[in-house]
Amino acid sequence: MNNLRRPLSPAMWSRALLMWGILAIGALLLGATALWMGTFIQGNIEDELEAQQISFPAEDNLTDAERAIDGMTDHAGEQLSTGDGAKVYSEYISLHMTEAAEAAGYPGATYATLGGVQRQLRADVQAAQDSGDEQALADAEEELATVNGLRNTMLTGSNLRGNLLSAYGWGNVGRGVLFLGIGILVLAVVFALLFAFEWRRGHLPETEEQAARDVSSGRVQPTT
Repeated sequence: MNNLRRPLSPAMWSRALLMWGILAIGALLLGATALWMGTFIQGNIEDELEAQQISFPAEDNLTDAERAIDGMTDHAGEQLSTGDGAKVYSEYISLHMTEAAEAAGYPGATYATLGGVQRQLRADVQAAQDSGDEQALADAEEELATVNGLRNTMLTGSNLRGNLLSAYGWGNVGRGVLFLGIGILVLAVVFALLFAFEWRRGHLPETEEQAARDVSSGRVQPTT
């Protein structure tokens, strides 16, 4: 520990100052860049979401199932503008897609699974036309129209959910970049403090008078 308080040689002192100075400046630039990138990502997400003009329903209008969505009541009545809000709204859409499938008589159906149902119903329509069974034809056409509408709903909902979840993911990226920038700036402060320490105590080359005092006090041995 005593060696840490001894003056450095001019060459070593210069190198120490240069090292801490470069690290401080580099960390400052990198941290500032990360903060700018994180802020840009978050701001871009907010602008894109606000442009969609999507608003959460008022809390009084929420059903019990909608209230059960994590974060739904926190955002009730607000305009969608954040990545976290986008995730909540994607769950809201998912709930309504599930309810629409159940109401149509196809619980658990998705856009992909309804494709097979469509093909079967088209075949039923063709078979009814070929047989001349008007009642069977009417029933098949009605059911096909229901499935067509449900599948269109699933397509629209899935696309919107995908966009919202993408916004949520990029929002997390932007937040992570912001935190990274803050951490790097903290390191820049540490490096700057070490630079200041070396500048004030790190330790300036000793003068002849200091060397003489060190020899006379016995802290160092005279060189021969």
